[in-house]
Amino acid sequence: MKKNNLLLVASLGLLVASCGKTGPRKTPSGIEYTVEKAGKGEKLKEGDTIMVYFASYLNDSLLIDTRKEQGVALPMVIQKSRDKFDLMDGFAQLSEGDSAIFILPLDSMQNKPPMAKPGDKMKVHFVIESKYSIAKQNEKEEKEIKEYIDKNKLSTTKSPKGVYIAVTQEGSGAQPKNGDIVSVNYTGKLLDGTVFDSNTDSTVRPGMPLQPLEFPVGEGRVIPGWDEGIAQLKKGTKATLVIPSALAYGLQGGGPTIKPNSILVFNVELLDVKPAPAAPADQAAPAK
Repeated sequence: MKKNNLLLVASLGLLVASCGKTGPRKTPSGIEYTVEKAGKGEKLKEGDTIMVYFASYLNDSLLIDTRKEQGVALPMVIQKSRDKFDLMDGFAQLSEGDSAIFILPLDSMQNKPPMAKPGDKMKVHFVIESKYSIAKQNEKEEKEIKEYIDKNKLSTTKSPKGVYIAVTQEGSGAQPKNGDIVSVNYTGKLLDGTVFDSNTDSTVRPGMPLQPLEFPVGEGRVIPGWDEGIAQLKKGTKATLVIPSALAYGLQGGGPTIKPNSILVFNVELLDVKPAPAAPADQAAPAK
């Protein structure tokens, strides 16, 4: 499910979470909900980022199930409710780990599914997998990265910002500085080996020309892990970069293959390093 669909669901008030079966209850705005299973985590509050699964139903007909469609929990920021049927205030009644079902009368909603009839109800089941914490996520990923490195027998060094670099062929040329133009061949994959991009394999990018990727280092034209990792290499170097999600696509992910909080692995070759273009000379001040 795309990001904009998730935001649409939130804006329509399609909310669910859990807390051991204790219902029905009502949110502050009066929407009925039932806690199916109580979690053991912290109580949620406005401003928290949570990782959630949800499924929505029109009466008993399933419309969306993100667990089946996405396979991972999706991020959502708990915000202040803007209207009666925005169920963000419902999240604040729940705790980390909760699972609950919210019932919305569609007759009172402005935006309805096209197949809805008078008297229908929308049922939404939210499962709060966790409350997102950068520190907890980094700790979890450090363990996963170590397991990957050990399993693949990589000899790595860790860059100042946290990219793990395994040099497989040492180059002897220049090391890029911020602003230098680099030329790189690469193949990107997930920890499970799924290849999501490559500029050297025509089967990964059918119909796309196979050519080196050029970009200025340190200017944010690529993910932070690339700016950081490539800057540690010399021209001619081949290496594997293992990049934590915070230095890749983070909470939002990067399309259908790169899920939220995905650690990425890139096999790269730094083909060339060109000095940063000279800054344009200041124009002469206009005559007075």
